[in-house]
Parts: sequence; C-alpha cells; structure tokens
Amino acid sequence: MKDLLLQKPLSRSLLWLTGLLLVLATVPHLWHLHIFISGSFAGLIILRFLFWPTPDRPAPGWLLFLLLPAALALVLYLANWTEGRQFGVALLVVMAGMKLLEMKTRRDLYIAVFMGYFILVTLFLFYQTPLVTFYVFLISTGLTGLLIAANLTGNTLPWKSVLKRALVMMVASIPAMILLFVLFPRLDGPLWSLNLGGNSGVTGMSDNIHMGSISNLSQSDEVAFRVRFHGEPPPAAQRYWRGMVLWQTDGRDWVRDESEKQLVRFGAASQPYDYEITMEASGQPWLFPLDHVLAAPANLSLNPYGELSSSKDIDARHTFRLSSSLRIRPAPLGKRQLQMGLQLPRTITGRTRQLAKKLRGQGRSDEQVVQAAFRFFREEPFVYTLQPPLLRSNPVDGFLFNTRKGFCEHYATSFVILMRLAGIPARVIIGYQGGELNPLGGHLVIRQSNAHAWAEVWLANRGWTRVDPTSAVAPERIEHSITPTRYAEGAPVTFNLKNPPAFVARLARNLKWFRDNLQLNWHYWVVGFNSDRQQSLLQKMGLSRLQGYQLGVAAAISAILAGSLVFLLGMRRRAQRQDPLRQAYSKFQHKLEKGGLEIQPATGPQDLLKMAVTRFPQKSADIQAIMQ
Repeated sequence: MKDLLLQKPLSRSLLWLTGLLLVLATVPHLWHLHIFISGSFAGLIILRFLFWPTPDRPAPGWLLFLLLPAALALVLYLANWTEGRQFGVALLVVMAGMKLLEMKTRRDLYIAVFMGYFILVTLFLFYQTPLVTFYVFLISTGLTGLLIAANLTGNTLPWKSVLKRALVMMVASIPAMILLFVLFPRLDGPLWSLNLGGNSGVTGMSDNIHMGSISNLSQSDEVAFRVRFHGEPPPAAQRYWRGMVLWQTDGRDWVRDESEKQLVRFGAASQPYDYEITMEASGQPWLFPLDHVLAAPANLSLNPYGELSSSKDIDARHTFRLSSSLRIRPAPLGKRQLQMGLQLPRTITGRTRQLAKKLRGQGRSDEQVVQAAFRFFREEPFVYTLQPPLLRSNPVDGFLFNTRKGFCEHYATSFVILMRLAGIPARVIIGYQGGELNPLGGHLVIRQSNAHAWAEVWLANRGWTRVDPTSAVAPERIEHSITPTRYAEGAPVTFNLKNPPAFVARLARNLKWFRDNLQLNWHYWVVGFNSDRQQSLLQKMGLSRLQGYQLGVAAAISAILAGSLVFLLGMRRRAQRQDPLRQAYSKFQHKLEKGGLEIQPATGPQDLLKMAVTRFPQKSADIQAIMQ
C-alpha cells in the first residue's frame, strides 16, 4: 500500500521548524568541530532560508551537484581521521545541511528528522552530563512532534495538540527504557568511553617534577577526583592521596623509576578504609588512592613503591573500588632502593653539605636528624608562596640559603637532598593532600589546587615514613585548601579558612555542592553503570541468578510487557473518553433530574424535550435551544 503523504509538498511552517530543530541538535557540536565545518553547516542553513524559503522551491539540482563534492572534500581535509567521533559527526552535520537544502516533500522531512535523531545520539560521545541528557530529551520531543505533524493531512498544524502527543509518547517510553537500561547485559564501561581515537586533552598531575610544576597546577580549581567512603573518612591531616614516587634527580628535575614492574600487595597495620574513587579524565594512567592502598583490583597495577596505575590512560570519568590503610607493615629495604634513595646530583654545593652535616650532628639517630631538619624549616624565615623567585644554576642551594621562598616541591625536594646527604634514604612523593567534604553527598572533592609534594625517609623498624616539610612552614596547608587567585612574586599563600559565608555566598556554595553531587550520582548510576554495578543492583532486587543471555531475554520480555501495559492503559483511557455532545447531553439530563424530573433509561431526546417543557414552562425557550 502506497503512502500518499510521502510525496505531498511540505508546508512552510514544517520546513522552517525542521531547520530550527536541526540547528538546535547541532549547536552543542560546534565546540569540537573545525570552525570551517561549523561555518559550512551554518552557510547551508542560511542559503536555504535566504534564497529558497518555501518548500515548493528547493535549491536547484546544479547547485547541489557542485556543493556535494565540495562538502565531502571539506570534511576529508579538515576533520581528524584518527578521531573517529569527530570525523563521523562532521560528515553527519554537513550532510544534514545538504539535506535541508534540497528538502521538498514529506519523504525528505522524514530523512531529515532521523538525521536529527542521529546527531542527538552522537552528543553522548562527547558529553555525558544530566544537562545534555535533558537537552536531548527536549529536542527529541520536538523531532517526534515534527513526525506527528508531518502525518496530518491538513496544512493547519494544531501545535498544542502535536506537542502534547509527542511529550506523552516520550514519557510513555521511559519505563521500557529504564528496564532495558537496568537489565540489558552491560559492557565493562559505557560505549562512549571506548577509545575512538585521541583523548580528551585534559591534563593533571605529571609523573615528574621541575620547579614550579605543582605550583602552577595548584592555581586551578578543576576537580581531579572524588572519593566516597564506606564509613567515616580519615582525619583531614591524614588525607594524603599518593601518586608517583620520584627517585632520581639532576638537581633541578626529579623523575620516577620506570624499571620496577613487580606487582605486590601490602599488609595493613591499622584499620583499613574502604572507598570508591571517581577519577576525572586525565589522559594518564595514574590513580591517586589514599596512602597506602593495600591491593590493586582488576585492570590496575600496584608496584612496590605504592604507585597505582591503570592498564590504559584514563580518558573518561571512571570509578574504582579500593581499600587503604594509613599504616602498612614495613618491608625490607632492597639494594636498589637503597642506592636510589641515596643518589645525589653533581651540583651539590659546599654550604648545602655543611648544613646536612650540621643536622646530623654528633651521635644523632636518624629520627633526630629528621626532627632537626623539620625544626630548620620551621624556625628559619621560609615563606610558602605560589610565585617563588626564579632559581637558576643550583635550585636547592639558592632556595635553602638565598630566596627561602617556595612551594611544596621546593620544600620536599630540598628536604630529600638534605636527608640523602645525612645518609638517610629518602624519596619524593607527588599527589594530592586534603579535599573538601560535600555536605549534600557526603563525599570528598579533591581539586587540582590540592596538588602536593612531600617526602618519605627510611627509618629502621618503621620502614618508609612520611615527612611533610611544608607543614613546618605553613601548617594551614594540611587542614585547608589554597585560595585559587593571582599571587605576586614571593607573596605568601592564603587559605580557605571556612569562615561563615553571607547568605548569597552560602546559597552559591550550596548550589555548587548540589551540582557536584548531581554529577557524581549521574556518573555512578547512569554513565558508569557497568556490569559490576548492575550485578550489585540485581542482587538487591533478588535477580542475581540472571547472567549473560538470560539478562538479554529478561530485558526484552520486560520491555515488551512494559510497552504493552502502557499501550493498554492508553487504550483504556481513550475508551473512557466520551463525545463532547454526549457529555453535554448527560450533564443536561443530570440538571433536569436535580430539578425533580424523573427520566427513564429508555427516554429519547424528543420525549425528554416534551417532558422538560411541561415540567419547566418558564424555561421552555432555553430548553428548546439546548435540545436543538
């Protein structure tokens, strides 16, 4: 049977609405497409509505013949072939603009609408936020309404009725969608987290140190990761998030030891903390667990230095379940670690060696030497600043004796050099320290401004022991986060001391926490809903026996039942609706009965008119008008 509406010309309003919805579907893509590709799409839209604004006169065929190869060449030349997402979306967007340029019949409208649906779906390859999901829902409702309007025979569109029906259809699909989402067998991660080429380009903590690297990072308020504890979190002073261990230095730069590939487990010497850490995309494989993580879960590696890394770069937000203990059982110090822990650069000056000798003193134990160095940083006029003066030929010497102004990497690296000169194995740890508690979600938010560096020294019977020389100069750093702002050279760092804010500031902060909590829960229950989380939810629902194909069958059956239930409810509601004339007649009968007129079920309209006029003669004219 042929659909007679397919070749029926479009109305002007349908054409313009199609163009508007395609533009709205494409707008979020403009930020990651090449400017010339975005401009070509905009040019095609303007060309259509400026020169051919009516459906009966589309662009001429010769122009389409010239524009098609030009558009394809533009995409092939400008789109990144190695980035599958960008190339595919660029091609889809340009083709949507070309389709709108030639659109004439309702068949063309159907194709344009489905291209709009595909463009909306591709948004999830780049964005996975609740706001974008709501935006996709709104535009999808508009496209669905456009399909409904295209199937009406008249040219006058009842927009209120069309949009209402489209919204009802979208809402009615939600139960089946939820069932499929929960029950359908899950991949290890969401489809849009697959590496389709390239990475997000975001940066965070590097795996090495040069003077100023962490201080620059600490001026960013971007979120690095979030942590949700299963119980009370550790005290603020113990919230050290371990990253990379740096051993070797030339006096200016510090790097890690990449030769250690052995995988280990650590024994807890205190009550472990169980938690989930949600890492933001960093483009690097490193995780930053609470110091010290005890074991590596699947797809992660834990080496003897306590470095935790993923098997691939973290290019999308991801959640890991970990367990850490503030104290672990010490392991013997190997020969290689001893050598690296005492390695010194050739640029050590005489006065630096003399200072280390003074700290060692006569007969002092290693613990006493560490305490003496700590007192040195606390009692001398050192300044904790994000903008230290430039250190040239010998950074350690210049910092210890000349400028005495630096950030955490200055204190950590200088402390490690002094310990090594005193014969104590030492190393630099980089990671994060602190974190803000979200009062709405109960989780910790660790930002780039929490980036930190500290030292570890080897002490007999205690093993590797954390020493944070920064706390000797700026103890507020351990309890409070840094205020991200511009600092003049040598200016002391200021901290967020959590003074009670005014009403407007308090409202803004609560909104910020609400947004942060929404993002985390959205990732936890939607974007990051993987197979492990699915099994955990099914276990709570008593459906833990469903595995593999059984889940697929259950998902299909549940979706069919949910759709059938919605359909039956809709049909029942439609059956209960009465014709407006019948409703008015029943209402009129009810009023007559309240006036004292007895009406039998078999009484017809003509007999009712005679009875009503006889019973209420003063209202005969009104009764006759109503019955007429």
